[in-house]
Amino acid sequence: MIRKLKENPSVTRLIARYDHLPKRDQQALKLMIVAVVLALVYFAIWRPVHNYHTDAVNARDHATELLAWMQQNREAIRSLGGGGTTGARAANQPANERELMATVTGTAREAGLNLQRFEPSGNNSIRVWLEDVPFGQVAQWLESLSSEHGILIDQAAMDRRGAPGVVSVRLTLAI
Repeated sequence: MIRKLKENPSVTRLIARYDHLPKRDQQALKLMIVAVVLALVYFAIWRPVHNYHTDAVNARDHATELLAWMQQNREAIRSLGGGGTTGARAANQPANERELMATVTGTAREAGLNLQRFEPSGNNSIRVWLEDVPFGQVAQWLESLSSEHGILIDQAAMDRRGAPGVVSVRLTLAI
């Protein structure tokens, strides 16, 4: 391969030009080639590998810290997750679709929200539409549905309206 490379006319001309350079220039050229090769090795190989390794070590350390924190706070996390593994229903949780609809409409009225439209949506769920309502009121209502009645938000879509803090909401709520 080196023999074929030396037979190439372009390479032959470069070798001839190199041979005609003074000895000092040849040494400087060799030194420059070594410097360029070292720079390529550093910037194209060593530095990316080192950065990847550093990022991987940092990610591992972060994951280890997160795991330790999660293990330390296991009970608190389970209690936030809706009662943990007991599977017990909330005392006020609706038992069927009819009770779900009554609970949703009643709590919306108590929260001062006017449901534009609501309809059953399959197995133990209901779709609800609210138009031009304050976001804060909707958030409080949804929190009370979840915490007091065990009703889950299956799907939610909120659109901003013209006034600040006013939204239109489409929800699918489920038992």
